[in-house]
Amino acid sequence: MYVHIPFCAARCPYCDFATAPATTRLRARYLAALAAEIGREGAALGRPRARTLFVGGGTPSLLEPDEVDALAAALRGAFAFRPLEATVEANPATLDRARLGAWKRLGITRLSLGAQSLSAEGLQALGRTHQPGDVAPAVAAARSLGLAVAIDLIFGWPGQTAELWAADLAAAQALAPDHLSCYPLELETEREEADANWPGGGWPVVARWRARAAAAVPDEDAVASLYEQAERTLRRGGFRHYEIANWARPRRRSRHNLAYWRNDEWIGLGAGAHSHLGGFRSRNPAALTAYLARAEAGLGRLAAERVDEAVDGAILALRLDEGLALDRHAARFGRVAADRARRGLRSLDGTGLVRWSGETARLTPRGRLLATEVFLRLLPD
Repeated sequence: MYVHIPFCAARCPYCDFATAPATTRLRARYLAALAAEIGREGAALGRPRARTLFVGGGTPSLLEPDEVDALAAALRGAFAFRPLEATVEANPATLDRARLGAWKRLGITRLSLGAQSLSAEGLQALGRTHQPGDVAPAVAAARSLGLAVAIDLIFGWPGQTAELWAADLAAAQALAPDHLSCYPLELETEREEADANWPGGGWPVVARWRARAAAAVPDEDAVASLYEQAERTLRRGGFRHYEIANWARPRRRSRHNLAYWRNDEWIGLGAGAHSHLGGFRSRNPAALTAYLARAEAGLGRLAAERVDEAVDGAILALRLDEGLALDRHAARFGRVAADRARRGLRSLDGTGLVRWSGETARLTPRGRLLATEVFLRLLPD
């Protein structure tokens, strides 16, 4: 189960998720509509058990303790709420004992910290509002409550060098996280649906920032080198590189995100959230007013763009270090789909992008760098 809390204290100019100001007059109305959606979906599905929960955003850690308690009551009332893993995303500057205690009461077992960088240069380049010194106290507070800790980093920001990236990786590892995600900076140029949530300058301001940033980021070869640097550094640090952008300590992989990459079923609740149920993909509007209009009218989710489930499943499987097992792929999607995937991947023989172990295909380190080239071979003609 994914639950979306869109509220943020400020708008990060590179972010393309469904976000909204924390002070919006729609906040209470949104949380009420979200609780109603949770109740409606739980009843429609027959009050199933949620194996995992991920509360993302936005900045869920901005919720007040009473708002977290109300969310917990809605979840427990609608679902058999005994998750094996429950994660909440947090901005390092927004945590205090009262908020963390409320999330702990909800059942959170894992804190995902959006550090993005642990240097002043990186945070300034990314337009972040927290400070490097905010991260260590947040980790310590989470540890004091027995929570696992995941840290997100971004690389390839304007002005970043290999030395600055090495310092970020060292500082992150010094905090002894259970999990690290390292994402290259991506700057979307298309206007986002959720832009309607933000008053003021809106999209033109964001677009200008992204244009300036795009002119100053390292080139593709330099970004590839930073990625390889992360692979080497984190491998020496004892992390398993289990997904293209994710590393974990033993037995600390994200169960929730593994469900996405294994193309399992999930329900997404809240603005901009996507669901995958019964082979059908659907989504909620990202604009708050559009989401509220549907949620308050008791309307269901919108149909998402159709995808080829077999192709999508193959691509997602290849993101993982466990790779694409063609026998399991055939059992799920049929022999024709498995044969199509095999032909596409075998067309890359000799390129060093894919390695085979029997009927299982895995990306090589070079293949992870050029994953898009591999994935294109899986698309239907």
